[in-house]
Amino acid sequence: MKTLRALLFALPLLAAILVVPVRADDDSGWEVLGKRQVDYAADKDTIEVTASEGVFTAIRIKVEDGNLEMHDIRVTFGNGDKFEPDVRVNFKEDTRSRDIDLPGEARVIKKVEFKYDSKRRKGKAEVKLLGKNAGGGKAEPAKDDLGKRHAGFEHLGTRKVDFGADKDTIEVTASEGRFSAIVIDVDDGELVMWNVKVTFGNGEDFSPDTRTDFKDGTRSRQIDLPGEARVIKSVTFAYKSTLKEGRATVQLFGKRAGAAEPAKDKHPGFKEIATRSVDFAKDTDVIIVGESKGKFSSLIVEVEDGDLTMSDFTITFGNGKQHSPELKAEFKEGSRSRQIDLPGEARTIERIAFKYRSTKLREGKAEVKLWGK
Repeated sequence: MKTLRALLFALPLLAAILVVPVRADDDSGWEVLGKRQVDYAADKDTIEVTASEGVFTAIRIKVEDGNLEMHDIRVTFGNGDKFEPDVRVNFKEDTRSRDIDLPGEARVIKKVEFKYDSKRRKGKAEVKLLGKNAGGGKAEPAKDDLGKRHAGFEHLGTRKVDFGADKDTIEVTASEGRFSAIVIDVDDGELVMWNVKVTFGNGEDFSPDTRTDFKDGTRSRQIDLPGEARVIKSVTFAYKSTLKEGRATVQLFGKRAGAAEPAKDKHPGFKEIATRSVDFAKDTDVIIVGESKGKFSSLIVEVEDGDLTMSDFTITFGNGKQHSPELKAEFKEGSRSRQIDLPGEARTIERIAFKYRSTKLREGKAEVKLWGK
């Protein structure tokens, strides 16, 4: 009897410690929400997730390029709630955790924090966070609905908003392109929206004179943007929802200006892989690329909307190794660097860090574009 009681007492502890990872296999139906390269020795780290990724019912954690033990996992949802699954996993290289179900209905994930102890003594292991989208599909609207309700527009971002009066922001990456107009759509609730502010890639703001009463499944008028096609950084808005529980879904759509697309022969053999808007004051920055963009043998750096000097250019590859080509370039607006050949065969690129100094900008932002061959 004592032995049985001791075993029952120990079961929760065993469940927390003896979670055995499985071999990384088919991830169909799962989306990569973020990744982080972690150093050896004991430490803690965070994977940030943008709300535009959608809503999820479960997560997986995968580890590549190293062995590590992970514990004290904490998931922070879009509304600020936290969830700490009772999980402690000893990862071998290229294994993943069990599926970790999230509490309640499908949730927006803001970030996942964790502590770990890596068995490596040099280099870095890579931790990947995957999410199971609600319904197993993308959180973006179905293409047939998009075609009917927003013909000629592209989905730029989504935000779940609470009841009551508040304000919120939909972030848009510069890589989405340039747009001449926007439309705002509301589903799963009714709300009044005002004080809409569009922030462009160069730091300028535009506040259209609009106040809209949304019913469930309705959209705003087309809001034309000033000037030529613009890169959109974010759209901020104040709102008051009539919902007493749950959340309304606000979606942002943009009308792409065909003439603003880069010419196909602009950099023959190269494709645009990342963009970063940089301030005139700040002197260091990082462009995140990630393995999903593919493998590259050469790079080109291009600058738009400002003049700047760039130096201390450091490329970090997918395996953690680094390469610092001799690059100190004086960029004029619309100019590009020489072709930068990468060592060895085609490589995946995790990130690129660089120092810069703006030579003319005193307000707004310059745009740094990265092209890969």
